[in-house]
Amino acid sequence: MQTGKVNCLYRTTTIKSRKEKSGAEMLESMVYPSFPNREDVPKTAKKRETGQAQKNLNDKNARRYLIRLANINFSKGDIWATFGWDDDNMPEDEERAEKDIKNFIARINYRRRKAGLENAKYIYIPAIDGYARPHFHILISGDGMDRDELEDLWTKCERKNTRRVKPDDDFLITGIATYITQNPHGTKRWRSSKNLKKPDAPTRSYRKFSRKKVNGMVRDFEELKAQMEKAYPGFKFLDAEVKYNDKVAAFYIYARMIKKRDKGKEKPRK
Repeated sequence: MQTGKVNCLYRTTTIKSRKEKSGAEMLESMVYPSFPNREDVPKTAKKRETGQAQKNLNDKNARRYLIRLANINFSKGDIWATFGWDDDNMPEDEERAEKDIKNFIARINYRRRKAGLENAKYIYIPAIDGYARPHFHILISGDGMDRDELEDLWTKCERKNTRRVKPDDDFLITGIATYITQNPHGTKRWRSSKNLKKPDAPTRSYRKFSRKKVNGMVRDFEELKAQMEKAYPGFKFLDAEVKYNDKVAAFYIYARMIKKRDKGKEKPRK
């Protein structure tokens, strides 16, 4: 691109999410067209469509980031739960609901400190606006915390749903994280504790996949799998999405992989 021989190359962004407790590692590979100059990008006909597409992309990226955080920070034995409000404790607005949730987390941390534990790690997603029965989903540290004890600390309803996290061998807790981010009313805001470990910075390359290689990968699933595993030695291919953008006449690939590991040598949970 610098010499002007081509006006578009395929760029690959790689993001790795390594689980703190077990050492399991998920990899995301995003292959997409890259243009050297803004004027080289084909113009879309309708700005309104472009704006909506950008909003959808931002929402998708936010959900993917939350899933990374969940996979890195939560593992077997942690807790995911759903809590709500009964008629006698129904919050008058979203601000009151948020205050109830924060008071709940403060009680958890107070109990943990008394037991000599650090503050809990957590991610929660409120489902308040537009719901006849407001509730929230939460992923939270499970060490030193009994499920019954946790349920007793939420006093706003009688029906409570808590479960211990049981990661999948390949997708870790992607399924749980995907479920709690789905919101039919469109509210995708989520909150998290400040003590979460963040994903490593992504790496980017123009050399992993050439245009010719990409054209072969998008037409043959087995070729896509083989090229991904060749590009990332030590990782097992899980799945992929392939999309074609007719406005820029290029393909987009999003693939997920898991680091191969000997289960017998998995790091023990501390």
